[in-house]
Amino acid sequence: MTVLTDTLVALLWVGGAILLVLGVHWAARRTMPPPVEPDEDGHVYSGVVRDMASATGFRIAAFYGVILALVYAHELGEYQTVRDGLAGEATAIADVFHDAGRYGEPVATPVRKAMATYVTFVVDREWDLLGEEKRLSNRAWAARDIAYETLLDTEAVTPRQVALRQHMLKRIHDITTYRHLRQEVAAKDFGLVFWVPAIAGLVLVTIPFYVYPPGRVTHVLLSCFGAFSGLILFFIQGFASPFTSPFRTPPGAFERLLETDIGSTPAIDRAEIERRAARYRGTRP
Repeated sequence: MTVLTDTLVALLWVGGAILLVLGVHWAARRTMPPPVEPDEDGHVYSGVVRDMASATGFRIAAFYGVILALVYAHELGEYQTVRDGLAGEATAIADVFHDAGRYGEPVATPVRKAMATYVTFVVDREWDLLGEEKRLSNRAWAARDIAYETLLDTEAVTPRQVALRQHMLKRIHDITTYRHLRQEVAAKDFGLVFWVPAIAGLVLVTIPFYVYPPGRVTHVLLSCFGAFSGLILFFIQGFASPFTSPFRTPPGAFERLLETDIGSTPAIDRAEIERRAARYRGTRP
């Protein structure tokens, strides 16, 4: 069902762009009606007018293409950053989980439970929050902080424990970095800053084509331009929202963690998580 919905949305973008381009061409012909009878090639505008329209259209199209290319590349890069961040964060979680086991008590049990609880909350709740409300889960923060505070309150004795504790603290800081990055990408919004120039560019590139008669060939070529522009805009919009359709990034790396020992580790008491999560309301999203 999701694939069908995404396909329909893509077709709406493409179809809407085609209609816009054809509508602009029709309106431009009506606004600037031909001054003379058509020649043998069907042209009703002089060669000077056609040259001016071609030169203007080419320059506008060049700027428009550069803008779309830069935005497309940027959004694709951020989309890939989210996917890479998932793998990096999952690796950090696994490192903390297994290093806690190597450290032993009193660290092993609370830290391993905290990491297991954290992964569960991210998969079950946080991913939906990022898509719907563009925020992170307070409960996931609470689980992460339990692990962090446990390590801060632990006094390492042996050189082995010192090294493990330092490594776990570093990896928990890495988890925090990945979380903030994920929220920044989710909260980003183009708004009018991008869409006004994008739609205006599509219109302005089309206007110079008014010098060409509205025949079948003209309509087909304009439709090709509109379809490709609509498809690019659809992909830009999709890449800008990695946590919603059409290009929703699933928490696959976390789901695979739940298939390991992390998934079979008991969770932290729900009351403790709720108590800690309540402290963050008003200070964290």
